[in-house]
Amino acid sequence: NTLTDAQLEDGLTNMISLFSLITVEHLEKSWEAAVKRAESSKTGVARLLAVADKHLYSVSSPLYNELAYSTLLRKALVSKKIKKDAKAPYQAQLVMLEMNKPGTPAVDLDLTLIDGTKAKLSDINSAATILYFYTPGDMNCRMERFRLSQARLISYLEKAGGLKIVAISPSADKELWDKYKNEISTSWVNAYDATGAIMKDNLYDLRILPRIYLLDDKKNVLLKNATADQVEQYLSSIMQSVAAKQAGGAAKAEGKAE
Repeated sequence: NTLTDAQLEDGLTNMISLFSLITVEHLEKSWEAAVKRAESSKTGVARLLAVADKHLYSVSSPLYNELAYSTLLRKALVSKKIKKDAKAPYQAQLVMLEMNKPGTPAVDLDLTLIDGTKAKLSDINSAATILYFYTPGDMNCRMERFRLSQARLISYLEKAGGLKIVAISPSADKELWDKYKNEISTSWVNAYDATGAIMKDNLYDLRILPRIYLLDDKKNVLLKNATADQVEQYLSSIMQSVAAKQAGGAAKAEGKAE
């Protein structure tokens, strides 16, 4: 039987609630089964994608999940039950999802700094880098910037020289940036995109601002579209893991000495 829109949405939201409990392999199999069932009707796959777009790709959705959504897109877009012209917007989404995803190199950027000099993102040397994309003067961006500045571990690592925060206004509107640039902490790298390439060429997914990325020492992405709290938790887990390894190594060495 063909599922109604309400049944389709209920089934998908129930499935989404299980994503945190299953592996990527099981996620792929689940989407394969969902697409196969959706193919039982002419519009089933298109409807499945529309519901998934609403719940998994909308940045305002509490169920936002890029991994789950991109996995579905890869399974659904090969279906013969979705028309070519209907695939185009989803194919564009998949391209954006694949860019700057965790485990891949962050797209390099040409930046103009507060002193007028030019720099590339790749020129910034640090064990870890936070990219904070924002709209100058925007209240939501100010609030997230405040959370970044108040996060204890982030502040500690920044002061210790192990982390740099790069504040980037992706708009080429220099007048707007000039008006608010002094709101950015002097300890942060303060920059804007004078060419407008970030937005024009969709170098980063900036459908809504602010956006935060965490990069490692080689500028590979660790976290994408994260919050200040998520960055703090991630860094804390790394620090705890390092401390545990050091403690284990010390205990092992002590045992050998005895």
